[in-house]
Amino acid sequence: MTGNNWEQEHTEIRKDPLSGTWVLIAPQRAHRPMEFSIESGEEAQSETDKEDCPFCPGNELMTPPELLSYREPGTGSNQSGWSLRVVRNKFPALVSTIEPLLTGDSLYQSMTGFGYHEVVIETPSHTDDYADMSLTDVENVIWAWRDRLLSLHSDQRIKYALVFKNHGMNAGASLKHAHSQIIATPLIPKKIEQEVNALNEYITREQRCLICDIIRREQYDGKRVVYQNEDFVCFCPYASSMTYQVMLAPVKHCSEFVDMTDDEVKHLAIALRHIFKMFRNALGDISYNMWLHNEPWHNSDNDGKSFHWHIDVTPKLAHLAGFEVGSGFFINHTPPEDAASLLRSATSNDD
Repeated sequence: MTGNNWEQEHTEIRKDPLSGTWVLIAPQRAHRPMEFSIESGEEAQSETDKEDCPFCPGNELMTPPELLSYREPGTGSNQSGWSLRVVRNKFPALVSTIEPLLTGDSLYQSMTGFGYHEVVIETPSHTDDYADMSLTDVENVIWAWRDRLLSLHSDQRIKYALVFKNHGMNAGASLKHAHSQIIATPLIPKKIEQEVNALNEYITREQRCLICDIIRREQYDGKRVVYQNEDFVCFCPYASSMTYQVMLAPVKHCSEFVDMTDDEVKHLAIALRHIFKMFRNALGDISYNMWLHNEPWHNSDNDGKSFHWHIDVTPKLAHLAGFEVGSGFFINHTPPEDAASLLRSATSNDD
């Protein structure tokens, strides 16, 4: 492809008639810069090449303009002096400049690729991740997620926004520099629908929140808990689909991530940093995926009573094989009880 024709390629959102799952067909994503070599499985850039990293200080003009930044007093937008920046993704999966138009027939349905795709550049450091960052820096990441979710929530066309992070080549990251992303869609993803349905069914049957009951069981049992503080508990789920998967959830029932108090943000930052220090101590510098599941937006069927927001972290220690992909069943070679025991034994005392 020549020139910048990729900028004219828009995502189409297509519905799989068999599964009911919506799929993003996003050809422009193929043009992302890749900092990892697929052939060798190693980084293609050395540390001396970080001046070419679009997320490093001094390279602010290599990204789209800032949507949000936390910076030193006296410094202006899109220049050095920041501790965190949020920008539009230069190679977005969805764009906000078109309207969400649904077309199709009883067999095939599609929607224009309307939505938002943003990047949270979490630190000026080219090499630091949560385990290296100060508590204040991790808190700032959480505040940035909150600020941007509140902003996106004002668009009535958006039904869901997913905060997620890919770290390392095996987790799908294209750049090493620490960053998370937010993709906001005009549709509720199938996985979120399934969680909403499970939570609604449980509260109808038991008159209690499903995740609240899970938290109480995990705290009582203790075998799968890896860390907890005043406001959050972190545990390896009973039916972990991935080895060393950890779920983090507020102890107090809460459907909206953006409703946290200042103290809860601080305690969440402590919990996140603790988890990643445990991972590093126990498993090394691993690739991982992380995501935040929040209550769907502008949904009259959801009263906010049954949903309980949570964060999942899944280290990428193995690749999915044919059985997992074809069946939807996951094979986990490490029982969550054993995973939790190893992670607890790797606990750092410097929090």
